[in-house]
Amino acid sequence: MIGFKRRDDGKYVVAKFISYHTHDLVSPRMRHLIKSNREVTSGVKCALFTCHKASIGTSATFRMLSVEKGGPANLGCTKKDVQNYERDCRKVISASDAQILIDIMKEKQRINSSFFFEYQLDDKLRLTHIFWADSTCIRNYKLFGDVMSFDSTYRTNRYDLVFTPFTGVNHHKSCITFGAAFLPNEKKESYKWLFRTFLKAMGGAAPKLIITDEDLSMKAAIRDVFPNTIHRLCMWHILNKLPEKLGRDFTKDEEFMKRFGICVWCSETPDEFESSWASIIADYGLENNVWLNDKYALRKSWIPAYFVGYSLGGILRTTSRSESENAFFGRFVNRRLCLLEFWIRFEAALEEQREKELHDDNATIHTSPVLKTSWTFERHAREVYTHTIFEMFQQEVVSARDNCVVQGMEQVGEEKITRIRDSRGRIREIRYNTCSKAVNCSCRLFESISILCSHTIVVLKAELYNEIPINYVLDRWTKIATRKRVLDANGNVIEGSC
Repeated sequence: MIGFKRRDDGKYVVAKFISYHTHDLVSPRMRHLIKSNREVTSGVKCALFTCHKASIGTSATFRMLSVEKGGPANLGCTKKDVQNYERDCRKVISASDAQILIDIMKEKQRINSSFFFEYQLDDKLRLTHIFWADSTCIRNYKLFGDVMSFDSTYRTNRYDLVFTPFTGVNHHKSCITFGAAFLPNEKKESYKWLFRTFLKAMGGAAPKLIITDEDLSMKAAIRDVFPNTIHRLCMWHILNKLPEKLGRDFTKDEEFMKRFGICVWCSETPDEFESSWASIIADYGLENNVWLNDKYALRKSWIPAYFVGYSLGGILRTTSRSESENAFFGRFVNRRLCLLEFWIRFEAALEEQREKELHDDNATIHTSPVLKTSWTFERHAREVYTHTIFEMFQQEVVSARDNCVVQGMEQVGEEKITRIRDSRGRIREIRYNTCSKAVNCSCRLFESISILCSHTIVVLKAELYNEIPINYVLDRWTKIATRKRVLDANGNVIEGSC
């Protein structure tokens, strides 16, 4: 330590010097570590916000900025400084986290009256329930809300609120979000509040079919609020439990898994499923497995053979849909997040989801898939369907050309009945009404996913059709599916619909 004294002539002299209070000078290499030289600048703060919006953590953000600036010494702060800044922000936010979220939603509603949100507070004025859906969510539901998936398996924040998204499938068979909510618990009353609020947001229109996990409270609430909606269980949630409920020995047994998969996925009738299931249970000695017995009792709620003929919008017949949903929401599900942090990440994820739809629309409009046959049905399908749906239809056309063999025909009154053997060796019966021009096939593919099957294509080609009959082209799968005028619950035209 050194002290100076001013003389009468204005000059200074050393008045005190204590050597053991003297520190070594900092080397140039460590100059940026001196506290007086460190500051979390506005640029670093902006970068931290942007990266958190993209679900990039603080440490990764610091590494990225260090590389960008040519090393940590050029950043103006240390990683600990950035972590402390983030900690302080969370402390400030935590005091009014819920109110900030509500204020954000009020501002969104002020800017766009089609934005819908509703919430509830408890007797201590704490946020317990909140649901929201922006204009695009509502528009998507009006267009594609016939089939909906609902999931409540996410605990996403430090308050242990339950995040519950409503998800559907668009004209490209990609996931879209219809709305989302936070609930305090998974009790029946919470679900009833949510489903009634959802109906209010969507103008009272209930889905035709809803797919959920096995939660009993949810099932009861659906029965009360959506009495006319078909309720089915998600196969992904059920099949995901196989290793836990059967043991690794079974799930590693290739023959068992092959037989089980064929039984669950490929059985076309209830009798076929039940016979195959009984055979597997007996062969592997699983008669006393409680979980399998329970799933068998619930078979009419999750096995595809029991709802052949229901239009499922491509959701239920594959586990990849639910896997995709879980991967999508899982990126911003984190128990450490406050509500504001969650909202920021949710908004970013939603933007990404919608950007994908724009890319798919652009590809459908400006590119043409390669035809594999000379059949005019395929060419017509390329003109009307999105690429994803066209590829599904194209497979049916190719199968009609290569694998379908007519076994017999007969006329019964107005109906012409054709029997066709397909690639699996099954005999399909196609009935074509010569007066009404209605056609249906015993495979029920059109009733399930709303595209014509290979067997029907063979019959229509024989009847000299050059295009898919207009009543068999479902709007939801076409290129122009989103070009409709859509109104919100207040009767206002939703922006982006035409």
